[in-house]
Amino acid sequence: MRRLQIGMWHQFTLDRWNDISNDFISGMEISKYPSKEAVEEVSRFCMNENLKFGVHGPILGTYGYSMPTLNSPDPEQYREALERITTEVRLAAECGADYILFHYPFYPTYQQPYVPYLKLPDSLNRYEYDQLSKSKFRDISERLFERLSELQQQYRQRIVLEHDFFGDYEDVFIQSFLNNPDISLVIDTARLDIAHRAFEGFDPYNFMETLASQVYLVHYSNVVYSDDTFKHHLPVLPEHDEDESYGDSHRYLEYLSERNQEFHLTFEHNHELISKDQLFEEYERTARLLGLTSVSYRHL
Repeated sequence: MRRLQIGMWHQFTLDRWNDISNDFISGMEISKYPSKEAVEEVSRFCMNENLKFGVHGPILGTYGYSMPTLNSPDPEQYREALERITTEVRLAAECGADYILFHYPFYPTYQQPYVPYLKLPDSLNRYEYDQLSKSKFRDISERLFERLSELQQQYRQRIVLEHDFFGDYEDVFIQSFLNNPDISLVIDTARLDIAHRAFEGFDPYNFMETLASQVYLVHYSNVVYSDDTFKHHLPVLPEHDEDESYGDSHRYLEYLSERNQEFHLTFEHNHELISKDQLFEEYERTARLLGLTSVSYRHL
């Protein structure tokens, strides 16, 4: 049974869970917890309440950088990234996580020309093509996916990859998933829209069409554009649907849901931007689109 999830990053509190969840919500996504014991607390709660939880890496908040550089052209940095994800996958498995998520490519990989939105990764936080050639990216991807498959089997832990910006290397990115159907994809609706507006030639619908069967999870939020910047992690509201200053997140979800009836969804948004009534209406509209009812996960 597919599920709707809410983010419960940094720490779990019962009061916060009770405040922003309702009967449409049957899971949570966690990240950057202070200790293994804190993750185990979430695991026990989910087991007792018939819920599931997934992990957005990093699972603990004690790492010196936010996400592993899984496509680093530097051999030592790449080796350290693989060691780190091995540790995180093992911990996620020990705590009973449904999945653990990493970004790929990370660092994002692209160069000019693109629309220079201020919030896009700067030159210190991405690889340009003279730093990471297409052939090198293909080689790294092949080795990485092979290693992820091994880790999944070794720890019996599902590993999913969320697309980051890949510029003109889209064909390599897509082929990596098609060649490795055991590795699932996470679609981020806001990042899809940013990529569509920032990078000429990127078609989010063709991207989803090609990889729809491998989507395990959707990160659902919207984005609003203003001059040379954008604001993301916004709730997806009905009034955004026909407003051209907002992204097309709801349309992306409609399109993907027609091609895959099994993926789960995390509301990856700042719920404090809207009222509780609006929040629960967003849950209901999304559940209705995905064919869910508020009681299905507890009573089936």
